Formats: sequence, structure tokens, C-alpha cells
Amino acid sequence: MTTSTSRALKPDEQVSETNRTSLALYVTPREAYVMWQADPEGVHILDVRTFEEYVFGGHVEAATNIPLVFPRFDPAGPSMPGRPPGCSGEANPDFVTEAQKVCGPDDVILVYCSTGGRAAMAVNVLAQAGFTRVYNIINGFEGDKVNDPGSVYHGKPMRNGWKNEGLPWGYNFDPELIWIAHPHAA
Repeated sequence: MTTSTSRALKPDEQVSETNRTSLALYVTPREAYVMWQADPEGVHILDVRTFEEYVFGGHVEAATNIPLVFPRFDPAGPSMPGRPPGCSGEANPDFVTEAQKVCGPDDVILVYCSTGGRAAMAVNVLAQAGFTRVYNIINGFEGDKVNDPGSVYHGKPMRNGWKNEGLPWGYNFDPELIWIAHPHAA
């Protein structure tokens, strides 16, 4: 195993507050891709977005989809990090159990969501469950929003992130990598 998989690659000071985790292990999308390429059998990639985001928004094709939360819209309710007002979520009660089916407590796990906030929450949940080598892929799949009022992309997540780094991703999926159970399913 390479030394890059056993240390944090970005100090907390270089990571936004919403992306910080209790394990303080971070990688950029490019660093994550290099880690996975070096050991595709030993490095696991978890996509903690919803099934719909995974399928319709695209994903890292080697990623296993295990949603951290199931979103709900309530205009008067609180918001999840990185989500519009009123978009809250119900925790996936099977998140840790499903992760344990895919990864061991000492495996290298790279976690992403849209922009890194839910991934940070997922890393913390996995750390509490005893996982020790869980990295947040900072800036997630979509990346940060463009902050330029003169740009047609102003307010859109088009800076950094897996997609915007030109790394491989797609819409095809392996049914074995998608968790489709839902707590409200019959």
C-alpha cells in the first residue's frame, strides 16, 4: 500500500468548514482517482447521494451508492447543508450496515456527495462505527459554486469537484453498486 493512503492529504485549514470531518482525512478528486487507480480492489469509493442524484446526475462508475439521507421537502423546515431552504432529510437507518457489507473497518474508503457536506457527515458516521481510514473527497462530485455575477455559471457548482476536474464519470451503472432499499418501501 502506498503512503498516500495512510495519511491526510489536506490539512483542516485547507478544507471548508462544511467538509471537515472527525478523522481529518481529505483528498481532492484527482488524489482520490490516483489512490483508486493504484489499488482498485483495496480502495472503495462510496457515493452517499440519493439514488436519483447517482443515476440522473452521473457518478463515478466504480462508486457504490449508499445514500446517507433521504431528502424531504418542507418549506418551513430546516435545510441540509448545501441544499435549498426547506430541503431536509431523514437519515438512512441502514447506512452503516450497508457500508459494512462493502468495506472493512480498516479499508481505505473514499466518500463523496455533491459538494462535500454530506460526505463529511458520512465520514463522521462511519468513524463512530469504527472505520478508521475514511477520506472525504473535498468538493465532491459537482464542486463549488461559481461566484462571479458576470458569469452565466454564477451560482452553479462548476468549479473543481470530480466532474469539473475532467476525471472519468458517467451515467451507466452496475445494479450491484446501487442500494435501492428505502425505509418506506413495502
